[in-house]
Amino acid sequence: MDRNYFILNLIDTQTYTGVIITGVLILLAACITCFITTYLLERPGGLLGKFKNKIDLTFYRYFIRIKNVLIFIIAVYIYSVFIPGLKNLVAPIMASAGAMAIIGGFAAKSTIANLVAGLLIVFYRPVKMGDKIEFDGQYCTVEEITLRHTIARTLEDTRILIPNSALDEMILVNYSIIDPRVLCTLVFGVSLDTDIDLARRIILEEAEMCPHRDKKADSPMVKVISCENFSIGLRLYLWVPKPDEMRLARFWLLEKVKKRFDEEGVEIPFPYRTIVYKKDLPLPPG
Repeated sequence: MDRNYFILNLIDTQTYTGVIITGVLILLAACITCFITTYLLERPGGLLGKFKNKIDLTFYRYFIRIKNVLIFIIAVYIYSVFIPGLKNLVAPIMASAGAMAIIGGFAAKSTIANLVAGLLIVFYRPVKMGDKIEFDGQYCTVEEITLRHTIARTLEDTRILIPNSALDEMILVNYSIIDPRVLCTLVFGVSLDTDIDLARRIILEEAEMCPHRDKKADSPMVKVISCENFSIGLRLYLWVPKPDEMRLARFWLLEKVKKRFDEEGVEIPFPYRTIVYKKDLPLPPG
């Protein structure tokens, strides 16, 4: 009897101890509910489990987060019902809901903007998880789209946190949308007395052997793009299957073509300068 009285006293919402313990129990129940519902949705026989391979991963992750937020909102409401003090505050809060919504909107303007922008990104899908994008001059991969910001990984394996509102408004390059293929271009400079046909043949032979090129695409091409005062510019056009291969193809081709140029005697030029000393100039007449 004393034990039951002690337990009832612990969850009595009329005492401070009961208020705290009730809050902890409701919070624990909300966490367990989030875990169970996520498991039921993700399991092979669950609603999302059946279509996991067909559902976009960005929408999938965002839906799970929204579901968890709704569970915690319901938990807060249940807690307010159990606590008499909070229950008495509900009516005035609801009466002034309009004014509070305006004040809260101004106070959390950036947060609401990021949340709405995140929903728009998930719905219209200008970017999604796994996409290769160019943001602020940096090539990166989209790793996660949360309720407030987007996480992108750079080539240096660092993370950029981009607010969803900024991502929704700015202009960016998405290499993965529609067609992931990329046309890789690389310029080689040769001296003016070089046989252009020989240099073109060397570049094309190395490009054909490049392990990073798209073998299903058109064959590589080399065009003369410039004839400067000390060099001739040859530009290689090579299709690669995805953006990540473009960087590797550049590294591979620069090394292989340079070695072939050395073997075949093709000179890579450098600027020539003629220096004339003023004391060697002839004196003006008179």
